[in-house]
Amino acid sequence: MPHENIKRAIMKGTGELPGTSYEEYTYEGYGPGGVAVLIEVLTDNRNRSVSEIRHIMSKHGGSLGEAGCVSWMF
Repeated sequence: MPHENIKRAIMKGTGELPGTSYEEYTYEGYGPGGVAVLIEVLTDNRNRSVSEIRHIMSKHGGSLGEAGCVSWMF
């Protein structure tokens, strides 16, 4: 991998690269055994993060829920 690609990835991750904006989201769902889960995320791409979280939750026996489905419990 070229040195410039590594340097650009580090700069993007630390927020030094101009034009990169991060947004905070809260996802709700149920883990294995019906355990309520709140997941707070800081991301630059909402679509990618929600698909990755949905994949991880379903892979381990959980499910991603709608907004408000578990937040009332906390």
